[in-house]
Amino acid sequence: MELTDISPEQIRKKKFLILICGVVTFFLTSMAKVLIPSTIFNDLMKMGMDVDRISSLGAAFLYSYAASQLMVGCFSDRYGGVRVLLIGGSLFSLGTIIFPLISADHYYLMILFRIMTGFGAGTIFLGVAKLLGDLYSEKFGFALGTVLVVSYLGPTTGTVPMVKLVETVGWKPAMILPGVVAALAMAVILCLKKGTIKPVTKGQTFEPLFVMLKSRSMWFLTISTATVYGAYYALVGQLGKKAMTDLFGTPSARAAFFIMILTIIVAANNMGGNFLLKLLGGRRKLVLIIGILASCLGVLTAYYGLTRGCGVYFFMVSGVLLAFPAGYFPMFSIVAKELNKPEHMGMAVAYLNFMAFVFISLYQNIAGWILKGYPVDKTTLALPLQAYTSVYLFFLIGAAVSLLSVFFVPETRKSE
Repeated sequence: MELTDISPEQIRKKKFLILICGVVTFFLTSMAKVLIPSTIFNDLMKMGMDVDRISSLGAAFLYSYAASQLMVGCFSDRYGGVRVLLIGGSLFSLGTIIFPLISADHYYLMILFRIMTGFGAGTIFLGVAKLLGDLYSEKFGFALGTVLVVSYLGPTTGTVPMVKLVETVGWKPAMILPGVVAALAMAVILCLKKGTIKPVTKGQTFEPLFVMLKSRSMWFLTISTATVYGAYYALVGQLGKKAMTDLFGTPSARAAFFIMILTIIVAANNMGGNFLLKLLGGRRKLVLIIGILASCLGVLTAYYGLTRGCGVYFFMVSGVLLAFPAGYFPMFSIVAKELNKPEHMGMAVAYLNFMAFVFISLYQNIAGWILKGYPVDKTTLALPLQAYTSVYLFFLIGAAVSLLSVFFVPETRKSE
C-alpha cells in the first residue's frame, strides 16, 4: 500500500497518462498476434523449422492469451489496473525481446517465450479494462470501444509496414522493436505510479471467478456470443478467402481486400454500437438482440446462397452481416459489468473475453474437422461446395443457440 498526499485530481491525471501508455502497449499486443508466424513465416522456414512447428508458435500465443483472462482476471479486481498493467507489460516486453534471440535448436524455449508473450498480452488488456472502469465508469462501453478501435490498427500495422521493416533491417531487429517500445511504456508507468497503486482489496482471490461460473445470466450472455465471434472469426481467419477463390473464382487479392473491409467494419462498430445504444434509449438487451439477429441472418444468407447457387455477392453480404455484431464487445462488456458487483467488474470482462476466445477456437476447430472430411481437388487444391455448406449448417445450429440464449439475458438498462 502506498501512502501519499497527492490530490485525487493529480492521481486521476496520472492514471490517464498511465492509461495512454497502456493503450500504446495494447496496440502492440494486437500487432503481435499477426507478426508470428505470418509476417516471418519464410524466415522461420529458412531456419530449418517445420511448418507445423511454425504454426504452433502462433497457437502458443493465442492459447496463453485466453488462459490469462481467467487466471489474471481473478486478481485484477483485488490488485488494480496499474499493477496488472505493469505485470502484463513486463511479461510481454521480455517475451517479445528474447524470442528472436533464440535459435531454432531450442524450439521449446521459443514456445515458452511465446507463451510468456501471449500471457502478458492478455494481462495488458485486463489492466487497460480495469483502468477504463476506474476512470470512465459511467461511459465504460464508449471508452472501451475507443480503445478497441485503436487496437484494431495493430494488425494493419503488422502486415505491410512490418513486412517492409523486416525487408529493411531483418526479421530479428524488427521483431524486437515492439518489445523495446513496450518496455519504454512500462518505464514511463513506473515513473508515474506513485499514488496510483490502490491498496489490495481483501477477500478471496478466486471468489469472482466462482461468482461468474455460478451466474446463469453470465452463462446466457457468453453463450449468446458464440456465433457472433465464432462464425465471424472462422470466416476472416479460415474460410472466407479460400471459399471465395474455391467456389466463385474470385482473385486472391480481391478476396483478401474484402476480408480487410470486414475488419474495418468491425473496428468502426466498436464505436457504432454505442450510438445504437443511445438511439434505442439505453436498452442493452435490445441492442444485443439486434446484433445477434444480424449474425444469424448472415449465417442464413450464406447457407441459402451456397445451396441455391446465388453467387459471390450473397456470400459477401453474409460477411458484412457477420461483421456488424463482431464489433459488439463493448456492448457485451457493458452488460457483463452491470450484471455483477462493481468489485467484480474486472473478472466479468475477463470471463467474457475468455469465452469469446473459447468460441473462436472451437468454431475454427470444428470447421476444420468438417472440411477435412471432404476430398480436395488435387489440381486446384479447392474444396467442394458441400464442404462449405456443411460448415454453414453447423454455424446455423450455433446461431439458433445464440439467439435463444440472448432472450434469457436480463435487461440491465439503468433508470434515468
